Amino acid sequence: MFQYHFSSYLVDQLLTFAGSSYQQSKKEVLIHQDQPLSKLVRSGTVSFSYDVGNGRRLLLGQLDCNNTLIGEIEALNNNPCIYTVTCFSDVTYNLIELRHWRALLLEKPELSLYTAQTIAAKFQENQKINLDKLLLPLSYNIAKDCLLRAENNNPTLLRAYPTVNAEAERFATTERAYRRVVTELVEKGLVLRSNDGLQAVDIPKLSEYVDSFAQL
Repeated sequence: MFQYHFSSYLVDQLLTFAGSSYQQSKKEVLIHQDQPLSKLVRSGTVSFSYDVGNGRRLLLGQLDCNNTLIGEIEALNNNPCIYTVTCFSDVTYNLIELRHWRALLLEKPELSLYTAQTIAAKFQENQKINLDKLLLPLSYNIAKDCLLRAENNNPTLLRAYPTVNAEAERFATTERAYRRVVTELVEKGLVLRSNDGLQAVDIPKLSEYVDSFAQL
């Protein structure tokens, strides 16, 4: 659905075909689930969510955009967007017509290869996260997420949410279960609560805790 690591050169080339800039305000929906659009978000913070239609929703996290392509996989296979994208701040974006994008990729094979490699890398990363959520306990997934944020200063990492109910939806669980697991991790001295979300207390100890699940 989204890709953070496209080269600045590809973005610059796409911008030569972009029309007028558009603005959307905080809390407005930028892209609706199942909507066939491709957008280049110039600036702003957005949130990704998936709704199955029965009242349950999965949140993926927040992304601080800087010339970020959204909907590139759907654009290339002509399928509608998988996720709903909501503005968490005021957002500036351009629409990118698929015909221009395809022409650019055909003209410059190195960009086609780079696009395929980065989409494949993000797919594998997301697949592992989803499999971990399916096969490993909630305590592992929350601890591993906190550990990754403590070890990774990458600005493109999807950020956590400031509220408990949103974080519970990010881990596909209930608010009650999320609170229970966080309390257990706090009592173990692994994490602490803060205004910016969960913070690692002792990274080596937290890493050891995460690794212990592979020994079960």
